[in-house]
Amino acid sequence: MYVRGLAQLLVSRGYPSAVAAPGVEQSEYVIDNLTVHRFASDRRRRLDLAYGVPDEIAAEGFRAVLRNTRPRIVHLHARTSAISERLIDAAHDAGAAVVFTYHTPTVSCARGTMMLFGQQPCDGFIEPKRCTACALAAHGVPKSLAGLAALGPNILAAASGTLGDLERLSFLRIPALIVSGHRRFYNFIGKVDHVVAVCEWVRQVLERNGVPPERITLSRQGLSQSHPPQRAVRGEREPLRIAYFGRIDRAKGPDLLARALKLIPAAPVKIDIFAVRQAAGPDQLYDWLAAQAQLDSRLTLRTAVAPDQVISVMADYDLIAVPSRWLETGPLVVLEAFAAGVPVLGADLGGIVELVHNGMDGILVPADNAAAWAAAIVRLIDNPHLVRDMRAKIKTPRSMDAVVDDMAMVYSAVVAGNATPIGAA
Repeated sequence: MYVRGLAQLLVSRGYPSAVAAPGVEQSEYVIDNLTVHRFASDRRRRLDLAYGVPDEIAAEGFRAVLRNTRPRIVHLHARTSAISERLIDAAHDAGAAVVFTYHTPTVSCARGTMMLFGQQPCDGFIEPKRCTACALAAHGVPKSLAGLAALGPNILAAASGTLGDLERLSFLRIPALIVSGHRRFYNFIGKVDHVVAVCEWVRQVLERNGVPPERITLSRQGLSQSHPPQRAVRGEREPLRIAYFGRIDRAKGPDLLARALKLIPAAPVKIDIFAVRQAAGPDQLYDWLAAQAQLDSRLTLRTAVAPDQVISVMADYDLIAVPSRWLETGPLVVLEAFAAGVPVLGADLGGIVELVHNGMDGILVPADNAAAWAAAIVRLIDNPHLVRDMRAKIKTPRSMDAVVDDMAMVYSAVVAGNATPIGAA
């Protein structure tokens, strides 16, 4: 959504733009007056691709896109096997400057969440042994063994003793893939001409890992939709209305809302989960939530809302829940809530803390703590004036126009070969 909004507004400002993205095969189409180029990628289930080893099929497909479009600037918004350092090389070979925006922890974090052993925010400094141990723990290796397993294959082999031969072989490859992934990160980030950090913690992580400050611009995310919808007002006797908008993923934490409800069975509250489902096969977390909704009429699973309708739907609620278990870099849902004039009930992690002012335009809740979420909900039920007070203090969120202003300066600087940083938003 961010990339589409940015590209569309760039076009309206006189910067011809198109989107390129990996797909099943080479194709081209137009959506909302924006040209999209799909380039083929390697669709095989390969462990090395999962850990970011460059996808040569994607790199070749991207070179074909470059030949057809001949851009002056290539702006990358992801780092994956399909969007690797090979694409940076291809862009430079084609005479284009390259800008990269760090959007998610997966860019540099082997665990993918920037949560050290899944328990506390990490400083993001890449240290091979620590990162390997943390990533192995995410795969089920006990923490006590993960640190030792990162030191040698023999210990890791013992830790994987219950696996089948194929799984065991794959498991033993993980430490080497993590270490080589770190080298590729430094290679990738060293090749781009400029890096955009969408929040302060990302900027700090980049600097801790050696990216010069003059090559980083802090430019927070913005919204394309700016006009606030009509706000709904809850009656004194109505249940508190809370909504979650997002992926059904443990890292996003929607299950915490259901777990909190179980702790406050008599509380007058309604929680709606507008579920974005991305799993192609069985979805255990969604099925668990569906089962909880059958047991508790206060919980309802709803289908995802069209992107251009999210803000107007949000306006019907008292609070928007953002219960993430990982370090968000935005998230956009907070900005959408503020655009709807609705306070945020959010985890006290990462970018959420940078956007939500506790007690002013939202409430920050200890992350991954169902009891704390239950207590926060009860407090808001018992003190309805808190929601009204927070609504009154919400400020208009940053717009995509402000993002485009930042990008225009970044693009001008990289085309001119000037590394001067752009002011933070």
